Amino acid sequence: MAAVLPSRRRVLSSLALTAGALALPGQGVANAFPQADPDPAKPRTRPVIFVVGDSTSSAYQQSERPRAGWGQALPLLLGPQSAVFDYAWSGASSKSFADAGLLDRVLALIQPGDYLLVSFGHNDEKVADPARGTLPGSTYKAYLSRYIDGARARGGKPVLVTSVERRRFDSFGNAQGSHGAYPQAVRELAASTGTPLVDLTASSKELWQRLGPEGTKSQFLFLAPGEHPQYPHGSEDNTHFQAAGALAVARLVARELQSKEIVPPGYFLNINAGTDPLPGMYWPAERPVDLPVTLDVGPGQAFATVQSAVDSVPPGRPQRTVIRISPGTYREAVRVPADKPRISFIGQGGRPEDVVLVFNNASGTPKPDGNGNFGTSGSASVRIDGPDFVARNLTISNDFDEAANQGMKDRQAVALHITADRSVLAGVRVLGNQDTLLVNSPGAGVQARFYFDNCYVEGDVDFIFGRGTAVFSGCEIKSLNRGSATNNGYVTAGSLDLAIKHGYLFDRCRLVSDAAANTVHLGRPWHPSGDPRAVAQVLVRDSWLGAHISGMPWTDMSGFSWREARFHEYNNRGPGAQVTADRPQLPANEAGNHTVRTYLQGTDGWAPQLGGTLADCSVVPSKVAA
Repeated sequence: MAAVLPSRRRVLSSLALTAGALALPGQGVANAFPQADPDPAKPRTRPVIFVVGDSTSSAYQQSERPRAGWGQALPLLLGPQSAVFDYAWSGASSKSFADAGLLDRVLALIQPGDYLLVSFGHNDEKVADPARGTLPGSTYKAYLSRYIDGARARGGKPVLVTSVERRRFDSFGNAQGSHGAYPQAVRELAASTGTPLVDLTASSKELWQRLGPEGTKSQFLFLAPGEHPQYPHGSEDNTHFQAAGALAVARLVARELQSKEIVPPGYFLNINAGTDPLPGMYWPAERPVDLPVTLDVGPGQAFATVQSAVDSVPPGRPQRTVIRISPGTYREAVRVPADKPRISFIGQGGRPEDVVLVFNNASGTPKPDGNGNFGTSGSASVRIDGPDFVARNLTISNDFDEAANQGMKDRQAVALHITADRSVLAGVRVLGNQDTLLVNSPGAGVQARFYFDNCYVEGDVDFIFGRGTAVFSGCEIKSLNRGSATNNGYVTAGSLDLAIKHGYLFDRCRLVSDAAANTVHLGRPWHPSGDPRAVAQVLVRDSWLGAHISGMPWTDMSGFSWREARFHEYNNRGPGAQVTADRPQLPANEAGNHTVRTYLQGTDGWAPQLGGTLADCSVVPSKVAA
């Protein structure tokens, strides 16, 4: 898919929508930003470096990787003393950024001790555009002064940063300046106001001169056709950077902040480290400046049901829709179709148990229209097909009563059926019995990736199943007690296409149960309709296994041998962890090829595990862990 490059019109539209949302009760400026913590206005234990500027410093979204701005790369150089929030806006000038209200939004988040790095100029030069153009000796300085004064009024520390140079050389290979009088105007303003200055114009021109016309292509967005899936036709861009260039420019900024003692010693511990920015940098699902639309569900809210909120979302909406769900139990079948990407379900309770999405269809339940039964995949209480889905702090359940329906032949009852690539579920409980969680994909041989972070999943028979690629990181996986002395079920039933390398990874999980010892299997190979290419791949590594796990944890299914599947364990512990001939162990030299990163990266480098860490410049943390 070609990179999605938001236009200024699109971002202004997003801002207008958010402004409308901010008028709703209970919302404020802080709610407009993606957050790692519920309250960014809380006093922070560590300062934040705020970055405002244009496209050369901004953070880019996953669909634009490896394009990056230097502000997005800055976290790779930091030690633990600080964090970065990059709110730069592609296409912005000092005037348009302030006039759109973005400066006020950032200033509202600044706390005493924070830094505000201000880097405009590329678009101030466009004097023919009255929405952006400024004059270096007058309006440019006047607008920049608003940033300086605003930061100081909040107890912050403003820093002026001259514009990074474009890739421009003369016929003799000499790097050329491209910003006219604007950098000198910044230098003069810094001197007259006593504001620290990072002269990125000078240092970047020197760097481009050293690298030369050919060497600079590896820094700017010069990509061959097919080199990156986000740019199938390639790119030749003399203004914007790919990851390596963004990191190189971030180093210039960090070195000057350090050498001029603008920041305390030790802020930047990794300036000279041999960091590979592609796996280390975080590309969020949306640019930080692309503010979400917020919908509220619950008693007294705009929407009484989750489905009605989903139904109100127009297909193909470019920005994220955050559906905030008030505490309560919502008995409804919820469907997010494939043409509605970027939807979030956020539980508003204090615990995941406080918000419950539940229904009770089973595979054998007749459809209301009389057109047969629901079938296993159709029985789901919640089905998600729209890509880039997020769920946090809630419960998804199927409470179909198996005991009360013994006469029903097909009693599989799915709580969550998900096919939406690049989905993140954090602090979510998924409850059911047989076939609780269907991690699926849009079609055989098509990869879809899911990241379950600190979630809880419970069931008994094949309760995590399907052909998707799923990472369970720090999760609790509970096998329900079926009362058997010999067989209390199977945790997994994978059906990954043979062409796809990575299926299920359980990393640092706890597998628990009240069932009798030695009665639960880790998994069996599911071959839907006897498909010989559906070959399960499951790895349980660095996890704690309870005594319920069988000494022979893998078993056959429907005539297919578990020994022909891709089943492994690695470095597990607990009473259910053993190393025997019937328990294939991942070779130690393969461990680095089976990590959270390798399972999720696909061809587009998706790395949701970096979200909320110090590598993430797209959130305003209320506190930064030491």
